[in-house]
Amino acid sequence: MHLRHLSVTDFRSYPSAELPLAPGVTTLIGLNGQGKTNLVEAAGYLATLGSHRVATDAPLVRAGTQQAIVRGVVIRDGRETLIELEINIGRAGGRNRARVNHSAAAHPREVLGTLRTVLFAPEDLGLVKGDPSERRRFLDELLVARQPRWAGIRSEYDKVLKQRNALLKSAAP
Repeated sequence: MHLRHLSVTDFRSYPSAELPLAPGVTTLIGLNGQGKTNLVEAAGYLATLGSHRVATDAPLVRAGTQQAIVRGVVIRDGRETLIELEINIGRAGGRNRARVNHSAAAHPREVLGTLRTVLFAPEDLGLVKGDPSERRRFLDELLVARQPRWAGIRSEYDKVLKQRNALLKSAAP
C-alpha cells in the first residue's frame, strides 16, 4: 500500500498543492515554516480523520476560508482508490464529508482503513514518559486503524465518558 498522490486545497498554509509520490521513502526538504509538516499532517488526516497536532478541525482550514479539501490516491493490492475529504467549519460549512472514488460516503469514518500510516513525532515521547491516558489514547487510535468498524463504538464511548464526567462534577459538593 502506498499514497501515490496527495492534493490539498485551503489546508493549513496552502491555497493549493499537488504532491506526486512514489513507493518507498519520500523526503520533504525546505526551510522552517514552509509547510512540510502540513503535508505530512494532510496524509495523516486521510488515514485517521484527525490531526496529530490539534484536537479540532478548525485550525486545518486556511485562514479566511470555510472549507479545506484533502485528496489522496491510494494504491493497495494493485488497485487505485481516490479518497476525498471536505473539512467544513463555521455555520455555512456544515459537516465534514467524504467521497471514495467519486461516490459520497454516508459517514467520513467509512474511509478509515483505506490508507494506513505510522507517524512518530517529538510529542509522541509522551507515550513513554507521560501519563497512562496518552498510552490509552494511542491504543484506541491503533485499534481504529486496524479495525475501522471500531470508530463508531469509540465515538459513542467518548460521548458516554464525557457525560459521566460532567455528571460526577455536577454531583460533587
